[in-house]
Amino acid sequence: MALQSAPGSAFVLANSAPSAFRGSALATAATGGLAPAALADASAPSSVSFVGLAAVGATLAAAVSTRRRGQKLAEKSGRTAVVARRAETIAATAIANGNFTILVKALQKAGLVATVSGKSPYTVFAPTDAAFADLLKELGCSAEQLLANPDLKSILLYHVVGGSTMSSSLKDGQKVTTAQSGQLAVQIAGGKVKVGRATVTAADIECSNGVIHVIDKVLLPPAAPFDPAQQVGAGAPLGYFDPLGFSKKGDKAGFNNLQASEIKHGRVAMMAALGAVVQHYVKFPGFEDVPSGLGAVTTAPGTYGFAALFLVSGVLELAIWTQNDKKEPGNFGDPAGLNMYNPDMRQKEINNGRMGMFSVIGIIGAEVLTGKDGMNQLGF
Repeated sequence: MALQSAPGSAFVLANSAPSAFRGSALATAATGGLAPAALADASAPSSVSFVGLAAVGATLAAAVSTRRRGQKLAEKSGRTAVVARRAETIAATAIANGNFTILVKALQKAGLVATVSGKSPYTVFAPTDAAFADLLKELGCSAEQLLANPDLKSILLYHVVGGSTMSSSLKDGQKVTTAQSGQLAVQIAGGKVKVGRATVTAADIECSNGVIHVIDKVLLPPAAPFDPAQQVGAGAPLGYFDPLGFSKKGDKAGFNNLQASEIKHGRVAMMAALGAVVQHYVKFPGFEDVPSGLGAVTTAPGTYGFAALFLVSGVLELAIWTQNDKKEPGNFGDPAGLNMYNPDMRQKEINNGRMGMFSVIGIIGAEVLTGKDGMNQLGF
């Protein structure tokens, strides 16, 4: 096989190649798929140049066309790039896209990767990293704190709708039910689609098990109705005990008022029950002749001491230890500096206060009937 050069062209295959090569598939490809007759007529130098130029030209044209298609694909939005991988699941698509790193971490933390990787079709309204950044700024917390939020799974499921819902099937005023059992209102106006408080910035990213719509805000599900049965104080052994129905579901203010009153009464009762025991053995100077038990309230100077105690308690409650709606019922700080204010200690205090109320009622009732103070009733 000889190589010849036509003026102004690249080297081309001459017709002196062995006959075995000329009939091969490689030869057909090199000549651009020309018929055998055309190859036979290529004995003249001009024919050789024409055949070679045709092959080279076809190759260059294909390369240029491929390059242009690649440039157009690169210039298009991220949506096109993701659509090109439509054989992947929702989870795989989100992982492959660099704009959903926080969403992916959240899905992993909440154990939902398998859910959006399965065969069941889903529609995911996916917030970008920028949307999460806005939320973190709004809440004043870090990404780590958000990922540690016990409501994280509920927040993520609020972005998921069952089935593949394309943008063309959404209607203005429509409400879609989320996997969190909430509802998202759809608004379509001015060529924009809003879902809840978020705007869809890229729609119809098809995946093998559903579709992704990119949104510019993180959707937060509405707070669940206030449930008294889930509050501190509903504990063993009775659980949530409200046989007369004083606490209504959804009435947080009413419940807080009742619980604050219960805690106050419990604290007074614990001190009263303890006082009923201590006064049997200890008397302050000047009160030596004051009888123990209920008589201490009705006998001077015990009456004066009770009046002074009543006034001091009123000042503390009305001016210093005031109830704040932004704090839990009964939360008046940590005056003793014990640093023990937590849900477990709150539960214990409420239970002890309830026991104190029963105790002091029992002590007073028994004294009215027997005339004996708290310790005399026990035989001391």
